[in-house]
Amino acid sequence: MILTRQKHIITFICLYTSLFSNQLELMIDEIINGTSEYNNKELLIEVENLPISDNQLIFKGLIENNGEKSFDLFKAYINNSPEGKYAELATSKIGEYYYSKGLYIQASEWYKKIIDHYSNSNRIIPSINYYLNSLVISGKLDSAKYYTKKLKNKYPKLNFNSQYYTKNNFNNKKTYKEKTDVLFSVEVGLYEQYSKASYYKSILSSEGFLSRIDELIINNKKMYALRIGHYEEYKIAENIKKRIYSRLGIGNLSIVKVD
Repeated sequence: MILTRQKHIITFICLYTSLFSNQLELMIDEIINGTSEYNNKELLIEVENLPISDNQLIFKGLIENNGEKSFDLFKAYINNSPEGKYAELATSKIGEYYYSKGLYIQASEWYKKIIDHYSNSNRIIPSINYYLNSLVISGKLDSAKYYTKKLKNKYPKLNFNSQYYTKNNFNNKKTYKEKTDVLFSVEVGLYEQYSKASYYKSILSSEGFLSRIDELIINNKKMYALRIGHYEEYKIAENIKKRIYSRLGIGNLSIVKVD
């Protein structure tokens, strides 16, 4: 009798865990696809009632507004589940974090993981773009040239920008961090939630636009600005703005001065 009761308890626990695991995955998918109807606070309340799992790290990482904390959650997931269902997503998010912080060598290392281990990923195109761009910005032009040729052979249908491997287009003494009197960026939008900015960032990436998320304080409130580029000429920013409109149909764009 006791053994039978124990079996029933074990069976119930397994079914309970499986049920809520599926629910959590559905919630993660909704956040990734931008279809969630709840705000971050409501989502967090929901997930706190679920059994503890590595997928909670992914969930919390996606809705976390603080970039540092989000990074820590994705890194913890990779440490716990390097072959897990969301390992590819976590790897991509870690690469995005390093890129947004200007840590291009680290960013290139994580984007290369996507290229090497997830060749059929729907993130492969933006990952290649970010990888090659990271190499160029960090001054590894020979590596950028080598991997461009290698990747062109592997992905012949992809369009590779010659700027990734043409040395004449870059001055080795000039880095991404150097500033002129005025720099311009194309601002795609301002968001209250980091997850929203990240979602639209992924859309831009899929079309080859390398963007970043800047944290701003507006009226004593933290906001997240999705921006593209640090251009020395207003005209270049204007051309990028027109390209985004023609490719994605996004018309509510602005050009802002940045530090």
